[in-house]
Amino acid sequence: MKVMLVEDEAIIRTGLKKLFENIIGGFTVVSEAENGKKALESVKLSMPDLIVTDIRMPDMGGLELIDRAREQFQHIQFLIISGYSDFEYAKKAIQLGVHDYLLKPIDQVELALCLGKIKKRFGDNSIFEQRSSVDTDKPNAKISGTLIQKVKQIIQSRIEQDLSLRFVADQVYLHPQYLSTLFKSVTGKKYIDYVIELRIDKAKRLLIETNLKVYEIAVLVGYPNIKYFFHTFRQTVGVPPAEYRKQTQRPL
Repeated sequence: MKVMLVEDEAIIRTGLKKLFENIIGGFTVVSEAENGKKALESVKLSMPDLIVTDIRMPDMGGLELIDRAREQFQHIQFLIISGYSDFEYAKKAIQLGVHDYLLKPIDQVELALCLGKIKKRFGDNSIFEQRSSVDTDKPNAKISGTLIQKVKQIIQSRIEQDLSLRFVADQVYLHPQYLSTLFKSVTGKKYIDYVIELRIDKAKRLLIETNLKVYEIAVLVGYPNIKYFFHTFRQTVGVPPAEYRKQTQRPL
């Protein structure tokens, strides 16, 4: 996707360009402008798919730029990145159909997820540039680690629910195969092994600390099929759930 950056501070434009092209990927910054007036003059030449703009700038601010550009270029998406959280600005941005409104200092993961949604509108499910096969080059370590931390939070918050790789990948706008590779690269564990480990650890705690029946515990840790829970627990721990409880449970 072709991007135009509209920001009066050159150092911020440089940082955003690096984020879009080198860290997040899949975007090319085709033009930059220090205010809305200059941006509007160059839109016809660069024809961006996405305009990323600040709000307060000399000569012409971001909201006026969006309002005027909308009249001429219906295909362009708009993203505001601003240090101002004023409600009236946000309200006006919504009225203008802005895709999102992010606050400075920019959070890399929040930006990556936002761009993932924008790219999805253009037929790309990944916030990283996808090729015919999974890219084996490692993305920026900081953003990779933060993304995997978000994945872990999703897993932990819904341990009893659907945790298929595809479901979780959809939540962070990554291709499932890419997420699988990235997860193993960052954690040293396969995605499914990590999920099983968390579920069995929770089951062990519940067996020790509660009087819940085994089938109730199985459901609470994401195994509605009791036979599959028995099989997985025994394979992981070495003994059946009831035997583990007998060996470890403290008096209540």
